[in-house]
Amino acid sequence: MALPVPESAAGTREDILRMLTGAPEGLSDRELAEALAELHPGIDYKAVNHQCRKLVGVGAVERVGTRPVRTRLLPGGLPDDGSSVASVAERDVPPAPDRPIRDDAAPTDDPGVSLAPTTPGLPPVQAGVLAALADGAVDPAGLTDNEIAAALAPAHPDVDPKAFNYQCRKLVKAGLVERTARSKDAPIRTRITDAGREELAGLPEPEPATEPEPEPAAEPQPEPEPAPPAVGTGPSRRPRHRPKAPSDDVARIRRSERDGDDPDDPPLRFLPFSASATVVLRERLAQRAALRAVPEPPQEVVLPVRDVLQGWSRTQNVAAAVASWLERRGATVRRVSGQGPALDLVASLDGDDVHVEVTGWPPDGARTHPSTLAADWFRAAGSAAVQRRRAHPRSRIVVALPDTRRYRSLAADAGPVLADARAEVWFVDAAGRVQLS
Repeated sequence: MALPVPESAAGTREDILRMLTGAPEGLSDRELAEALAELHPGIDYKAVNHQCRKLVGVGAVERVGTRPVRTRLLPGGLPDDGSSVASVAERDVPPAPDRPIRDDAAPTDDPGVSLAPTTPGLPPVQAGVLAALADGAVDPAGLTDNEIAAALAPAHPDVDPKAFNYQCRKLVKAGLVERTARSKDAPIRTRITDAGREELAGLPEPEPATEPEPEPAAEPQPEPEPAPPAVGTGPSRRPRHRPKAPSDDVARIRRSERDGDDPDDPPLRFLPFSASATVVLRERLAQRAALRAVPEPPQEVVLPVRDVLQGWSRTQNVAAAVASWLERRGATVRRVSGQGPALDLVASLDGDDVHVEVTGWPPDGARTHPSTLAADWFRAAGSAAVQRRRAHPRSRIVVALPDTRRYRSLAADAGPVLADARAEVWFVDAAGRVQLS
């Protein structure tokens, strides 16, 4: 993001130099920004920091200290020949060399690896890339970025492999290499051009690596003889002073508080009981806690009630008719649950568990025809009956339906499947009577 530098950067630097001449100890970026606010409205400490770094580059000022960093004039930073401060402010900062990889990288100690030749116009990594691409054993199609990184890894062990990709793209701009187009099937390859071979041929030969001379072995020095022990300097036999320990009760309380024990319960692990006595005491405490606990009220089963505003064939009215029919025969309904267009009833009748899948007739206002929806609901009830038979092989499985011609026809078609699942079909008429199949 570009910094908000004023239009006349040289004028800003000139004003900074004038202010620093009156402050030998230097000024921080914020102090300079506040002082320049009247002359340069809108300037902030980031723009001042940018201009101060420009002045550091031309050797006029120096930045010292840490948080806040202060800028002060260098001795001899301003000209003594009578030229104005503007001449220093208008100096251009020499651009930094575009070399992302340091030239002073540590060389390798492998005698079989020779460093790439270096020239003032070509960094060593770029020269190494050209040398690797010009090798006769290289595929004419070129090398991939990973292959180039593997070839140059012995000579440049501290260089990030991604930097080789950056150097290859810089060589492409110089016309020394060329790279293939991006493709999903093949990786990008870099190959050397004729201009690159000419540039590589003009480089000086690398100096042969010289092995370091072995250092002469140091002569062993005789070990000094141990000095005799001084008289009266042995360890004292007096007992060491130890801080006073708290009493046992205080220590137990502190350990209990640290371990998060309940202050109302006795610390069982500190009681002088045996293992069996501790177990008995724990059981008695558990019994007392169970007596103090308030029992949860039993969940009451809410039986479905007939809704006079709906038709007799709706699911709620069919379920109400089945529930009342079961109660008249001495059954106990233990659970009522609803899911989608169906209701599930679980009751105990004559010592057997009865699981009833209740499905009614669809409403008339739906987009799909009620006859089509009824077929879907019947298939869902039949699948639920088969699953319940697998989960409860000894219970009675029932599918309760309103007594309509459509459901009669569907029950007749699905008779073999329901017979295999040993599922019964109950039909409920408009008067609430239940007919067993």
